[in-house]
Amino acid sequence: MVDAINSNILTNAEYEKDSSLKAKYGSYEQYLSSQLKTTSIHTFDMSKLKSSSNPADELRAYFNKRLEAFNNVSEQLIANYQALKPIASQKKAEYTAYMTKIDNQNGDPTLTQESKLNKLKNASSQAEFAYDAALKTALYHTHSATQYMA
Repeated sequence: MVDAINSNILTNAEYEKDSSLKAKYGSYEQYLSSQLKTTSIHTFDMSKLKSSSNPADELRAYFNKRLEAFNNVSEQLIANYQALKPIASQKKAEYTAYMTKIDNQNGDPTLTQESKLNKLKNASSQAEFAYDAALKTALYHTHSATQYMA
């Protein structure tokens, strides 16, 4: 910027050679003062500056992008645990239905029935665990905006 100003203002020797400027301004100091007053930072070409946008707008855009990314991840986590809920309830219903069936029989269940019951119980527990883990992850992420956005 200093070079741009210096290239537009004449030196004292150049000023002394120009009689029209002497008639207009009188002394070199008045000429220099007049030139500096008319040269404003707002008249410089904005495209020559490194950043021509408002820093507040850039910060706002940056945080809006971060918030959008945070919201996208939150929506994915919420959709994940909501998709696991019917699976967990279905597995639990299968287990309780088969257990009720075995309990209604008179006598001890066979080994085949016990092994099927254990498999259904294991599947039910795994589905419930996956649902609980997805729910806790979604809750933690959604309610930790201050940690994520920092």
